[in-house]
Amino acid sequence: MEKNKVSVWAAFMSNHSITLKIWEGDNIEHTSGSLFTTSNTPIAEAGTHTLQFGVNLWIALVTVDVPSPGLDPTKVYSYNMVYHEIDDPNESDFLKDKFLEDGKSEGERPQLALGYKKNVLPSFCLPGETPDKLNIIHGSCRKMHGHGQDALALLDSKIKDNVDKPDKRPQALFLTGDQIYADEVPGFFLRSIASMDGGSLFGPNTEKMKINADGGAAQEFEADMVNYPPYFRQRLVNKFAGFSSQAAANHLLSFEEYAGTYLRYWNIRSWSSSMITELDKITKATPEQLSAKLDEVITKFVDGAGVDADTNLVNLIRGNRPTEAFVFSEDSITKAQFNDSNSEKFKDWLKQTKSSLRHELVDMAAFMKKLPEVSRVLANVPTYMIMDDHEVTDDWAITKRWNNQVLSKPFGRDIIRNAMMAYAVFQDWGNSPDEYKEAISMIFDDMTDSTKKKAQFLLYAGEYAFRYANNSHLNTLRTEVIEKMENMLGMGSQPTTLKWNYSIKLGATQAIVLDTRTQRHYESLNTVPELISESGLSAQTPDTLTDNPPFVFVVSPCPILGLPNFEELVQPAAAAVIALKGKSEANPGIIGGSLDFDFEAWGFSVPGFERLIARLDTYKKVVLLSGDVHYGATTVMDYWKGTAAAPTSRIVQLTSSALKNEWLPNVLILKSAVVQRILTSFGDGLSKFGWKNKLISTNGAVTPRNRQRLRHTTATVPIEGWTPGSTVNPAPDWRWKVQVLKDKKGLEDDPVGTTDLVIGNATSMKDGYFNIVSRHQKAYMEGKSPRIAWNSNVGWITFTADGDSWKVKHELLGAKMEYEVPLKTPAAEQAKPELPT
Repeated sequence: MEKNKVSVWAAFMSNHSITLKIWEGDNIEHTSGSLFTTSNTPIAEAGTHTLQFGVNLWIALVTVDVPSPGLDPTKVYSYNMVYHEIDDPNESDFLKDKFLEDGKSEGERPQLALGYKKNVLPSFCLPGETPDKLNIIHGSCRKMHGHGQDALALLDSKIKDNVDKPDKRPQALFLTGDQIYADEVPGFFLRSIASMDGGSLFGPNTEKMKINADGGAAQEFEADMVNYPPYFRQRLVNKFAGFSSQAAANHLLSFEEYAGTYLRYWNIRSWSSSMITELDKITKATPEQLSAKLDEVITKFVDGAGVDADTNLVNLIRGNRPTEAFVFSEDSITKAQFNDSNSEKFKDWLKQTKSSLRHELVDMAAFMKKLPEVSRVLANVPTYMIMDDHEVTDDWAITKRWNNQVLSKPFGRDIIRNAMMAYAVFQDWGNSPDEYKEAISMIFDDMTDSTKKKAQFLLYAGEYAFRYANNSHLNTLRTEVIEKMENMLGMGSQPTTLKWNYSIKLGATQAIVLDTRTQRHYESLNTVPELISESGLSAQTPDTLTDNPPFVFVVSPCPILGLPNFEELVQPAAAAVIALKGKSEANPGIIGGSLDFDFEAWGFSVPGFERLIARLDTYKKVVLLSGDVHYGATTVMDYWKGTAAAPTSRIVQLTSSALKNEWLPNVLILKSAVVQRILTSFGDGLSKFGWKNKLISTNGAVTPRNRQRLRHTTATVPIEGWTPGSTVNPAPDWRWKVQVLKDKKGLEDDPVGTTDLVIGNATSMKDGYFNIVSRHQKAYMEGKSPRIAWNSNVGWITFTADGDSWKVKHELLGAKMEYEVPLKTPAAEQAKPELPT
């Protein structure tokens, strides 16, 4: 979305010609006829056609150029799409296809009127021209069967209440990673992932993927439910793809599976009617009926008798396949054991599968119930996306060893390529329409080296699908298409040629969206990565900002400013403890611990982190948007460069996660007041000194750990814990202080009081802990938390004037938390950190 340009993405089941029309106004209502008709004249319109990505999957992104002076940010605009099949001139549109009314669409799928009233068009608006008119939304980590409510659906009522108010409704939505979960997939969903009423997405020809056993030659097998059935993919992806995810029993494999997942995460019209019918039994059940209805659905799906017995899960898995050696094994369950209903291993498998289904189906049904609201949100808010790891697989590119392990296996390469094809088609195309534009008017054979790289990649993805759909030139598919895509993705000897970062103008400011997955730097095989290499950072962030913006947004999937002690102390310790318990040979020792505890944050690589902060310091006022970590929080950093007496920049981290995947719901201690205090550091923050390329000397009782820290090329030491009276020379090149803010409207009292505990006083210790626990229990029962939101949330960002600067307000819808922080450091906080004397 730009002042002079509007793009809309849409998916169809057949080849269509499309016209996008834009009107000024929010209440553009139908007057008469079977197609949408209004007396208002469109201010702009443009046409395009779909590109094929399967027999029953055709996708278009249509862009309208709005004539000068362009769109007005003080107004709301509406749109309609008129379309017809290429071989049929009979037109349809939002009205005719029942997108503009509540009720049921074809196949008994629930539908909400996209315009919030019957026969009214969906609408949108530009970001406000000044910060006080901005309404920016962000969120991440939305898993179909994740715990908690779907916080993305909470925006629906906000839009409805403010549909005619451009300065009150959401103007831009940033989805900052894990828009789908490719590794954590409900088995019930996977079983019908390619099924649509009227046929499968890809058609009669099934994608083939390469796989090889230990020491054997690679073979190609069809990647379908028969060869690689649900609940039997954990060993498959760990051993034969080299992946590290431990929740991969239903991991996505083919492009068709990735594409089907995206469609179903965003719109219920892509769900098969049979799946909706089964889940409706759960959504409509009373609490007293729920257990029996779950048993009914699960039994029918897993091992039920009757007319569906031939297609139940057990019989599917018991069928014959050429991939038996990849599916079954002695260390899990053999084919003979699975075929024997009396074997203990089969009984254990059956029990565990049915147990996991009970949890999956309840959360999946809740997801489905809210999906019409989510679809309506996406139809009414300009949306931008960036990937994290789960769009591909958990831990994607976490270490150099991981990359080597996966890219040396053809099965791993195929899965990653399929995931990135889907990412380009379903997410990135809408982020950067101009980068793909050439592909729309070009056929595969016309592509040249001068064609834009993303347009090339889209053409390769389309050619891949076209050849399968038409059973054409499949014998040369790998050499002419697949290998070319793999080279573009950096799977060969050269780095990737595809750049997934981008920037978007937001009124008087802009958002710089970072790619933290494909431009990493690794010091060695096993060290934690710099999430963006030095050259990558230079390419992704401008040296200077144009037009002197009042502040700048920077989007990073992983928080740049994490909870200080959690990253500095708690998470590395937890990873080490996990490692000491022993890991598999594939991920030994500390490597395994790192993978299991997601040892991946900006702060874990000191050179990469400090280089990024130094670049952000040049922007002076920065608002960071992130997700990934399954909590919501607001953190602020003040940064002093060189000898500056006052901060040279202020960086505010806004974290919103998860939209639907509450983190560690059974580990209640993470919500305790004591741990809240530990995670957000004692005192009022965490401060550090830093040097670059300096020979540093110390005097006094400096700890061995701090001496070791000072030996690095990029050296940093925390001021907290520094031995009083000890000194260090020369003076630091920079220093910074991070604080995790308290919710401004939450608790009257912090569950951990500063005067509760007097160390060494037995009475104080006893009574103090009782008071702490009592306040915490009350806060937990009320669903409140002083600093960190653990439940589902979506972030809403607004600004208010603050003298010659601005204050940012970060409201976490769903968590009922709100933070406010000035973008100019208050006078009382401007004194730079010093070592204790």
